[in-house]
Amino acid sequence: MPDVLLATDSNRPELWPDDLLLVEALERRGLTVAPAVWNDPAVDWGSAKAVVLRSVFDYVKDRDAFCSWADGVEAATTLLNTARTIRWNSHKGYLAQFESAGIPILPTAWLEAESAIDLASFLEDRGWDDAVIKPSVGNGSRGALRVMSVRPDAAEAHLASLLRNGDVMIQPYFPAAVDPGEHKLIHIAGRFSHAILENPRLDGREFNLDRIDRIDPEPEERALAEKILSHIPDAPLYARVDVVMDNGTARLMELEVIEPVLFFSKAPGSADAMAAAIAAHL
Repeated sequence: MPDVLLATDSNRPELWPDDLLLVEALERRGLTVAPAVWNDPAVDWGSAKAVVLRSVFDYVKDRDAFCSWADGVEAATTLLNTARTIRWNSHKGYLAQFESAGIPILPTAWLEAESAIDLASFLEDRGWDDAVIKPSVGNGSRGALRVMSVRPDAAEAHLASLLRNGDVMIQPYFPAAVDPGEHKLIHIAGRFSHAILENPRLDGREFNLDRIDRIDPEPEERALAEKILSHIPDAPLYARVDVVMDNGTARLMELEVIEPVLFFSKAPGSADAMAAAIAAHL
């Protein structure tokens, strides 16, 4: 078995293209590396010196199974990021913990699975004439719906469908998240590496690296990201802090420490920095 296994999902058994730069960087350090599908029962995870999570995007379909898998891998070898961090970050309730710690987030209403509400009255009570509904366990805008983009009955049906399958969060629609958009700050081994501006996908557009530009984040964004990293249960190998500016205030949109694309291709040298951090763990 190779020194390092990069965990992926069955839709991307050969990894997300951007992560091939990490493979090359690890190999330049004399490490053997290979991708492996996280829920493939034939993989002997414990025979590798380390397992690094990468394109495990489908974990949201069965969070419990994924977290159990992470516990098992960590019992057998080094898992990066840690199983505790994975479980904590896999449900967006972590945002409420950040809010309690004084970190600005978007106003959020949390609904437990199987809840029953009248959506129109719910939004009216909060003064939200435009809102976004999304599952509390999700990624890549999957399951997210802007209420004003559909008929009221369709929004009610979508919410009911989500609640039958899990917890749900509702937030007011935030124009700044679309224009100018979110800044995604990538950190490796606790240090800021680079940041990008990704075109929003709430309108249904597919992910496309060609529509992504590297940017210089505001000092307020850098400061917020550093504060956020200090609250993560275990110091992460990698972290992506998604931030939006709101009239001079940096607000956390999401923290990604499970399966974020790290945009190595947008920042020469970043894959080598990640490889060096993995080697340090070995």
